[in-house]
Amino acid sequence: MSFHLSSGTLDSMAGVFSPAKKYRLGAGGGKGRAPKSGGTMLAFAVASMLPKPTAAGGAYRAPAQTKRAFGGGNQVMVSRRAVATMERTARRVPEVMVRITGRQSGAGHVLANFSYISRLGHGTDKELGLHTSEGEVIRDGEEMRELAQEWHQYEMEGDARRKGATSLSMILSMPTGTDPEKVEAAALDFARTEFANRMWVASLHVDRDHPHVHLTIARRDDQGRRFNPNRDDLFRYRQRFAEKLRDRGIEANATPAKARGIDPKHEHIAARKVREKGEIPRLDRSRADRAERYRADSRADPVNPVLAEQRAMVLAAYERSIAELSASPSMVNQMVAKSLKRFIDEMPQPEPNSVRAARDRTSELGVGGRASTPEATAEAEALAAATIRLKAATERSRAILEARERDGDRPPERGGTRSPKSLDPSRTTSDQPDREPSAQPPDKIAEILRQVQERDRGHRDRERDRDHSPDRGGPRR
Repeated sequence: MSFHLSSGTLDSMAGVFSPAKKYRLGAGGGKGRAPKSGGTMLAFAVASMLPKPTAAGGAYRAPAQTKRAFGGGNQVMVSRRAVATMERTARRVPEVMVRITGRQSGAGHVLANFSYISRLGHGTDKELGLHTSEGEVIRDGEEMRELAQEWHQYEMEGDARRKGATSLSMILSMPTGTDPEKVEAAALDFARTEFANRMWVASLHVDRDHPHVHLTIARRDDQGRRFNPNRDDLFRYRQRFAEKLRDRGIEANATPAKARGIDPKHEHIAARKVREKGEIPRLDRSRADRAERYRADSRADPVNPVLAEQRAMVLAAYERSIAELSASPSMVNQMVAKSLKRFIDEMPQPEPNSVRAARDRTSELGVGGRASTPEATAEAEALAAATIRLKAATERSRAILEARERDGDRPPERGGTRSPKSLDPSRTTSDQPDREPSAQPPDKIAEILRQVQERDRGHRDRERDRDHSPDRGGPRR
């Protein structure tokens, strides 16, 4: 008899490996439904008193949450996929990333997106081809313009006053070291399968340390339905993309952050872009200020109990699975149980995003409160070297002056007379003690130091003006 997890264990593990619900009824995330009344409520009351039909033979029927996490099918198939997912998670297999990056409105905006992902105009050695849903590869700017105009006309067809987006763009990426060609093949296969009734273009980028594919999809499909993916859709895209990678021999996993014992960041891609430039995004500042505010008030962050409860739920689900896998006669299942046991023992303690942002901000700050970018580090080193040289020159000048005072060769005072020793013509050069050459005033060093300090002060002033500008949060015009 094939091994399978119990239905209760599958349900508990589905709560760990399924995506969190962002929009909850009454939580401000959507339109709440009005309570049912009248005949509808009576019908529900009558239906609740009738016996529920059961499947023939007591067959297992996976709930919706379990299907989202491990797919459908009988209990053996669902258990097999659940155990495989837990085993990859315990081995810390690289996680795939699928993220929506933006929406394009109008033919001009779509064409600009095509030009960006194809590197059009960057030279023949840097330009990339666009793979289309028809199986073609286009490189000509005129063909891209015609395709963008076609998408826009189809979007506006039958609704000329519509002002919605024409297309939606996303990124599919894998960590550093993954074969770019296999990533591209998996992404194209994923697009052909998932968006078979839509027009799309894709292009592989390897300009960064991790290979990623830019995918732009037309909003309307062949039946005129518009594309608006939610959180469940994005999680399914991650699962499908990971499957395509595994089919090509690449280890890939797609699990929510809570299954790995970490608090999801929930941050916009713009914050990562700002962080990659060496600057501190406003999101990190607000999180760090939040942590500092709670610390100053000697209060605990209210998110800590939520994270503790989530961690307890995750650990309980894993321990339930470990118990059933350990009791299995299969050596493979027993090895998976031991691997899961080590994984939950090494699982980090939950940490709020505000605390993590405050720690990262403290470690990344450099001179003048700026992030320690290579440019900022070089400027700080130049400032320190100039300060050391200035101090050394000052010490040399002070030593020379003190030596002259000891020898009695003082400079003439204003309105006074020079000392007789200095007026004695019998003192020749040979009788004079050896003197060090007069030190030149360190004007150049002081000028360098002054320029560095002014540049640093100007940067801080610009940061302060930008933080307190009246159009904060919006584009600067």
